[in-house]
Amino acid sequence: MPYTLILPAAVVMVGVLGYPLVKLVLLAFQNVNDYLHLFNPALDQYIGFDGFTKVFSSQVFWQVVERSVFLTVEVVVISIVLGLAMAVLLNRVSGWVKVTVITVLMFVWAIPAIVTGTVFRWLFANVGGVVDYICYRLGGKGMINHDWFENPTQGLYVVVAAAIVWGAMPFLVIGFNAAMTQVPKELVEAATLDGATAWQSFRHVVIPVIRPFLILATSLSFIWDFQVFGQIWALRQNAPEPGYQTIGVYLYAQGLGSSHYSNSAVVSIAMILLMLAVLVFYIRQVVKIGEQD
Repeated sequence: MPYTLILPAAVVMVGVLGYPLVKLVLLAFQNVNDYLHLFNPALDQYIGFDGFTKVFSSQVFWQVVERSVFLTVEVVVISIVLGLAMAVLLNRVSGWVKVTVITVLMFVWAIPAIVTGTVFRWLFANVGGVVDYICYRLGGKGMINHDWFENPTQGLYVVVAAAIVWGAMPFLVIGFNAAMTQVPKELVEAATLDGATAWQSFRHVVIPVIRPFLILATSLSFIWDFQVFGQIWALRQNAPEPGYQTIGVYLYAQGLGSSHYSNSAVVSIAMILLMLAVLVFYIRQVVKIGEQD
């Protein structure tokens, strides 16, 4: 019966994702790196693993991968920590405050990534930017007309990271808050009576209970943040410099931007394999939790 119930969804998934995935793999083994090949299939030829060799031997590709991994790890860690902290605070405020905060978070969640990137570009603008003005008022005399985007390291790991974390907060805060409602109050009270501090109670009582959602949220955050595109594209006004190119931006630039369709297919396959590795890790953790239960 379980297999019968899941069969319709499996058929739809194969139909929607299976055919494009097969075409993607075939494209990776061809020489379709010219716009002309798209309209004249007779020019297409199978070149074996030459496309993979070309992409994986490119220093630019590995720089993009390294930059993407660093940004993803930074954003995921900050997002999870802030999400947990805000969820804990929501459990300690009055009902109307909690409803107000959740409502605001839902509005943030509804904002498209492109719009978020545009808003943060205004906030960090070097002329009339709100962040520059606040820093100046707080004592940063040299922050007036400070260009946050001049240095790609600062622009990527500060401004872009802030925009991504902002967009990730609603899902994480609401999810963690819902997970924490499943923690039995008796366990927390018992830990307190045994002399546990607030941090010890949170670490040894709350975390084990919400661990399944914590693993799910971390895995999904890594997948979403690793392939981020919209925020960077909007922040750099549709023309990201090389220092701002993460794997998602690089893939778009190689494919639609430069008509290197086969090269972009190779990059896509590399992304898929990395995401599968994250999914395997998540599934293994869920199975271990199930066995412990």
